[in-house]
Amino acid sequence: MVDLVLPFITNKSEILDPSAGDGIFIKALIDRGVNTSQITGHDINSEKIQSLLELGIHARCTDTLLEDYPLKDIIIGNPPYKSRRKSIYMKINRKELEKRYYFIGLYNLYSLFIVNAIQHMKSKGILCFIVEDAFFTNRYYRRFREFILNNTYILEIKLAPWRLFHRSQADVRTAILTLKKKDQENYQEYHGDKKHIMRLIDRLASEKEYKNPPKVQNVPQIEYRKMPDHKFFVGVPLSIIRLIQNPPARFGDIAKGGTGISTGNDDKYLRPALEVESDPESWVGFYKSGQRTPYYYKTPYFIEKNYQKNAEADPKNFLVRNEQFYFKEGITCSSVGRKFSAAYLPPGNLFGVNANFFFDNEDDLYYSLGYLNSKLVQYLARKVIHRSNIIATSFLKEMPFRTPSIEQKSEVIAIVKDIINSLKNNPNYNFVPEAERIDEIIFNLYGISNKLKREITGFCEKIIDFA
Repeated sequence: MVDLVLPFITNKSEILDPSAGDGIFIKALIDRGVNTSQITGHDINSEKIQSLLELGIHARCTDTLLEDYPLKDIIIGNPPYKSRRKSIYMKINRKELEKRYYFIGLYNLYSLFIVNAIQHMKSKGILCFIVEDAFFTNRYYRRFREFILNNTYILEIKLAPWRLFHRSQADVRTAILTLKKKDQENYQEYHGDKKHIMRLIDRLASEKEYKNPPKVQNVPQIEYRKMPDHKFFVGVPLSIIRLIQNPPARFGDIAKGGTGISTGNDDKYLRPALEVESDPESWVGFYKSGQRTPYYYKTPYFIEKNYQKNAEADPKNFLVRNEQFYFKEGITCSSVGRKFSAAYLPPGNLFGVNANFFFDNEDDLYYSLGYLNSKLVQYLARKVIHRSNIIATSFLKEMPFRTPSIEQKSEVIAIVKDIINSLKNNPNYNFVPEAERIDEIIFNLYGISNKLKREITGFCEKIIDFA
């Protein structure tokens, strides 16, 4: 990261690490010959200041997010990653933070640090932070992404190795974000997004690839503005981007549904099959999370058919949603995990807070089950639509949907029904050959080239590493 900003540093540059901690970035700057008189370190922890001063730099014990400071030429660092639910600091200072950052919303500390840094950079100043990459697609960060696009040129986004912080017991996926502040005195700079080319570097396998990354993409910044909710993408071919930007339709146009019952206490309200088999009239299957089992599985959970009784007795915790779809035939999806899957939801059952879909006719249901389990949807879900471990109904409804021919639809339906029947008879049935045929039909329907097919397949095979 220091090497990324070095070309922009002159002997007059003023440099800041706004959350300096032990001074790792500052030591790296000094090692590369940057004059200590040009460097300032901020930290809210007074115990860190003395060791920073001993490096020969300027150091202040200050709350960077709430106290003003002079504009800087270069701001570099690793801001804290804490969501508003987990950050004691955000809870204590909520009112003051809302006054300053209301326009992007209070969702995570690192987004506040980025906004603060941009506000405190001189025109054409440089920011280089390593941050969580979930903000690229999460809908709650739409205004934050828009702020970045309105105020900066994205010089580079580099997806760091996913195991980067595992030694620190932190399971986060990160990106190195390098921005250049727009010339605020020149309004036409806004329109420079059409000309400005971003350097986007896909997920690296290891830190050894920093200098010579294997997959680099050069894309005009205007493409981010064209994305729904200004979503950021990295390493996604433009043919896929066009599909997302201008879909013929969206999956939500044919699929209804959403989340179902949140028990608030599964131990209290759910039972295993053995405990309820003597009273099948009072208990029904409960489908939650999808178990990441594609096409079909028997749920191990059962819930009282008279769910209204529990909702009335415990209205604050036992929550009922989308009641009009209860006991209907549909599709139930996994909700957590890098891998995504969809399974058949038999009629007569209830479902949880994962994504669940229902259709006007049976053909659409079975075709959609094949579509949702295809490699193309797996790729779109995890690489483009939403970069996190959570997949919600709203994200899946965004999927681009192209109407298949009668022949294509009929073949997918027949294959899906065969898979379901085979899994009913043998839960360990190997349906890979059938699934690959569905993939081929979906790829052809969406005009996916052979080269892109290989790329999508490779991503799906190593989704833990590449997502």
